[in-house]
Amino acid sequence: MSEKSEQHPEALCLDCSASIEELYLGQYKPLVRYVRTQFRSAPDQAEEIAQHAFENIAARGNLGTIGNLKAFLWRTVRNLAISDLRGSRVAARHQAEVARVQGGEEGYALTPERVLEAREQMDIVQSVLRAMPEQRRRAFILTRVEGLSHGDAARRLGISRPAVSKHVARAMDDLYAALHT
Repeated sequence: MSEKSEQHPEALCLDCSASIEELYLGQYKPLVRYVRTQFRSAPDQAEEIAQHAFENIAARGNLGTIGNLKAFLWRTVRNLAISDLRGSRVAARHQAEVARVQGGEEGYALTPERVLEAREQMDIVQSVLRAMPEQRRRAFILTRVEGLSHGDAARRLGISRPAVSKHVARAMDDLYAALHT
């Protein structure tokens, strides 16, 4: 029997904790610098992304299945930074659209014309939502109306997070096309 097979699971966990701690001490600052320079992230945001990567790896459990832990960490940070960047872009587009719809004016005036336009737009939105496939509509409502994260919506719907993202993106495309024709 090899020495590793005789170790208790707790001993293996201690080894995992030691590897993560060593990795953290040696890689945290370079990872933060990488995120700040490559993705033009704010210092706090870069630190949060790096920390989240370590949390993901620690939560993963058995690190023995990862061939190159350092490379895995860097890839995880890159993927998290890209995801964060995409989320920021979506939020910026959303804010721009809200400002456009509201007229971007100080003291937004509620006029009868604007009320009528809003009602017409709501009728279009309801019509488009009714015509959507069930899974797409539910993913959209859970994330955009109820405010769930894509991960929470995925768990509730019993599908993957990327599938929820695709459904929401397609729903947004459907709504945008209907409202801008």
